[in-house]
Amino acid sequence: MTNIKLTYEYTLSSIKAASESIDKLNTKLTVVLTLSGILINFGKDLPGYSTYIKCHTSQYPCITCYLLQLIAYILIGLAIVTSLWGLLPTKAGKIVLPGQLLEDEWNKTEEEKYMIALIKYLEKETLLDLNELGRKKGKRLNYTIIAIGGAVLLLGLDKILGASVPVLENFCKNL
Repeated sequence: MTNIKLTYEYTLSSIKAASESIDKLNTKLTVVLTLSGILINFGKDLPGYSTYIKCHTSQYPCITCYLLQLIAYILIGLAIVTSLWGLLPTKAGKIVLPGQLLEDEWNKTEEEKYMIALIKYLEKETLLDLNELGRKKGKRLNYTIIAIGGAVLLLGLDKILGASVPVLENFCKNL
């Protein structure tokens, strides 16, 4: 097997690897989207603005609980939008149509020049596009993971703060 055939096979395997990587990123974006829906359902049961701190004869709404929940929902919304943006159908990579290969400029050249031209075409028109698409999807996945992580952290803090309300009320009574 000559080097040109090895290069051609490597180019094809690189295109396949880039396509599989994009498929995996799409799967991960779908998982994050599903997780976002679960977090929305989980967040509705947290204290939020309905929590009041009783101090002597007055009641004060837990503004911090509300803000934590609000910011968490904003982050979940951003994660959903970014996941959907990453999952939008995108055209990337062209293929050489059989009709193109039958044209004289392709078909009547010697095998080595033909393979070189085909490799250059596949690299320029397919592999580079797929790599760029994978990079963009990976970046969007990173944003969604950061947003979901922030939302989980804020929802956890909201839960902790809501559970701490009785302690805060006892602290207030002792003032």
